[in-house]
Amino acid sequence: MDKKIKHTLKWDPYVLLRNDDISSFAREYFEGSSGRKLLYIMGEGFDIRMNKGIQLLKNNCPALDIECLLIRYDEGRSSSSKKYKPLVKKNVDILYNFLPEGKITPKKIELWSAEGKMRKRVGDQNIADVFNDPTLFANYTDVVVDISALPRGIYFSLIGKIQALLDQFYKDSDKNFFIITCENATLDAHIKEFQPDSELSYVFGFRGGSELTYDKKQTIWLPILGEGTAYQISAAYEKIKPNEICPVLPFPSRDPRRSDALLIEYHQLLFDELNIEGQNIIYVPEQNPFEVYRTLCQTIRDYNETLAVVKGCDIVISTFSRKLLSIGALLCAYEFKVLNDIKVGILNVDSSGYEIDADGFEKNIMDRSELFLIWLSGEPYKK
Repeated sequence: MDKKIKHTLKWDPYVLLRNDDISSFAREYFEGSSGRKLLYIMGEGFDIRMNKGIQLLKNNCPALDIECLLIRYDEGRSSSSKKYKPLVKKNVDILYNFLPEGKITPKKIELWSAEGKMRKRVGDQNIADVFNDPTLFANYTDVVVDISALPRGIYFSLIGKIQALLDQFYKDSDKNFFIITCENATLDAHIKEFQPDSELSYVFGFRGGSELTYDKKQTIWLPILGEGTAYQISAAYEKIKPNEICPVLPFPSRDPRRSDALLIEYHQLLFDELNIEGQNIIYVPEQNPFEVYRTLCQTIRDYNETLAVVKGCDIVISTFSRKLLSIGALLCAYEFKVLNDIKVGILNVDSSGYEIDADGFEKNIMDRSELFLIWLSGEPYKK
């Protein structure tokens, strides 16, 4: 561990698997031991990656006892995603081919709450409320959250709530908690967010100290950049009004020029409008959420120590990029929430729907998908 890190990190060392390694692990760990019972939590959506995780488990562990909690969410009548209902139905039909109907429990989550003529996003709180009872996990040896078809605003709060329950009520058990996601940079480039929200709020469970800061602390903003989100970045900046900005860029990445392309795309916004200093740019590996987490934690510690003479700082993280990078940001925010010494909030910019361009349906694009398993809690972390 870096000598500068004075605090022991929760996920150091860590377990991260991908593709064939997940298949080998599943056969040895799940199929190779008796008495395992798995709760598989996943989202229902149009994304063709929705079933890749459950397919891998069933192909490699046909006898594994799996119960699925299928999260259904409605983005509203005006959502552009409504046009993809046939894709959603196709994905659900495929899921029922993998698991019998009695093993799948649909759970509808309301994303919106009406307040007079205004609407407020409540999906993050509603998904957390589903898991208020820690005994929900009592009968399972393993819990998986598959975020491949879940929006950020849902899976941030969901993962944070489950991790907190396991840490509080099952810390002495060997109950395991995994995150599964299917990454495909090419496909993601064909899926565009439609009509980003004008009213922004901090993710439930990760509000940090950024909405109500009485100590007049400096606010440092760490936006994790992705393609095509200039409007969202500007909207988040206006909400946060940070004292300093540290853009986070993916490097190394599958496309070695991706970080350079992002700097070109956002050059005017970052350097001309937001007046960002070049030395403030942070680089993190695109496909390792634990290294993202580690780098962000160290950056936050460094800033807080530097600003100790003015009572330290508050941190806001925003993710405008892919799921692996977003998970790294989530782990960092969770770390500081548990330690409760530096306030770290997550400001998410939701959208009212998504649109896929025609090329996004090409089969050769789907063939480039990679599956990742992120092990967050359980046997490897027992001391």
